[in-house]
Amino acid sequence: MTVIEIPSPKQYFRSQASRPRKRFGQHFLTQPATAERIVDDAFLDPGDVVVEVGPGLGALTRFVASRVRRLHLVELDRDLARHLETLPFPSSCLLTVHQQDVLTFDFAGLEAPSSPSLIVLGNLPYNITSPLLFRLLDSASAIRRCVFMVQKEIGRRMTAQPGTGDYGVLSVLLAVHARTEALFTVKPGQFHPPPKVDSRVVRLEFRREPLLEGVPFPFLSRVVKTAFQQRRKTLANSLKPLAEPKLLEQALETSSIDGRRRPETLELEEFLRLGKALKAAGS
Repeated sequence: MTVIEIPSPKQYFRSQASRPRKRFGQHFLTQPATAERIVDDAFLDPGDVVVEVGPGLGALTRFVASRVRRLHLVELDRDLARHLETLPFPSSCLLTVHQQDVLTFDFAGLEAPSSPSLIVLGNLPYNITSPLLFRLLDSASAIRRCVFMVQKEIGRRMTAQPGTGDYGVLSVLLAVHARTEALFTVKPGQFHPPPKVDSRVVRLEFRREPLLEGVPFPFLSRVVKTAFQQRRKTLANSLKPLAEPKLLEQALETSSIDGRRRPETLELEEFLRLGKALKAAGS
């Protein structure tokens, strides 16, 4: 397996007489062993179509390009996108650089030999992690797996279990579409410039069929977001915007959920029952 050489962040920015851009949340991974470990954890096959988010200088890309035949790089920074196009990637990999905001990228629109075949990976800028994850859920039917390095706090929320302080909207809605697993932690010293917090690498294995049990995902999403909007309130109070008091009481009774409970105590299966009952009640 041939791995191309890339400049270190210090070498690159010295040659360009520039520096990382704070507005893009740029923190460049400097440790090749960590980059290779992330790519290893994506379990790539040659036939996979890979989308890398924020490839930067190519820290992950150099290990991906030698393993797959189709690779899409989505990079917002115009200078870095041009830099990526100059790297000597292997001819066996059909590589496309998209210079655009990943929050506008059409994941589901990529042609693929089989579905779902997309593997999405990347070192995500902290300021777009949650919006990107929710956007990926809209394209869940096209995605098989994601491996992301994220801020440790968000990583905890992604994998949180009911009854914990980190459990919330992201935890519940991700669980509908994917099984999440925290893989390992990366310290700030492995980046240039170093962030102020630890990072965590998380893998998402997308389900062939989402766990919806007849509840439309947009409606379930509305229920979950409303429940957690004031998470210290009981469900009987936090869900008032969704239904008249009698209908809400009926839905809670139908779903066998005590309205005095707080949202962070509910399992996904209970949110599904509640969503189904609220839908049936005409919420």
